[in-house]
Amino acid sequence: MDFNSILNQVLDVAKDQIGKTMESNSTVDKITKAGGGAAAIGILSMILGRNGGAGLTKLGSLAALGSLAYQAYQQYQQSQSAGTSLSKEHFMATEQNTDADKLLLQVMIAAANADGAITDDEKQAIVMEAGNNPEVYQWLQQEVNNPISIAEIAKQVNNNPALAAQVYLAARVACAELDRKEIVFLANLAQALNLDDQLIEQLEKQAGY
Repeated sequence: MDFNSILNQVLDVAKDQIGKTMESNSTVDKITKAGGGAAAIGILSMILGRNGGAGLTKLGSLAALGSLAYQAYQQYQQSQSAGTSLSKEHFMATEQNTDADKLLLQVMIAAANADGAITDDEKQAIVMEAGNNPEVYQWLQQEVNNPISIAEIAKQVNNNPALAAQVYLAARVACAELDRKEIVFLANLAQALNLDDQLIEQLEKQAGY
């Protein structure tokens, strides 16, 4: 599965769906005309756009995510007397890393679902629309019904500071206006990724929060 393409599609569509809802059947009908995996991705994008708020308007692609994370890291580094310096290439490397692309998409789904924001009807719609693509169907069914755990996210990040910053940023924009469960999710994620509070502050600023 081309997770790079899927993630870019999700980010591109989601940023255009800010604040919109799926309250009527006509909204779902319009997007499902694409059929199959494209429709499933479209519905997922709408959900993320609905939840994502202002932060998603800056994320039209995976490259934009990496760029924002890099800018945040630069600002963070300027306030540190010592520490590991990372180049922009470290943050852009995820564009050629299928595992990283997959992880970022998993993180966004998990974050959006932290407060139960993805309804049972929406989960069913996403999975059903992917039905003619067995690979997409199986993957989406797993992710929307059993989102990746924070422990597994940390394991896959594997102490990669550039990826950790992007993972947190992806989760943050998927949550947008925070409720208690989302605050807990992000706090636990930051702790598991060993992110410094000052770096988190810079990531939040880059995301527009």
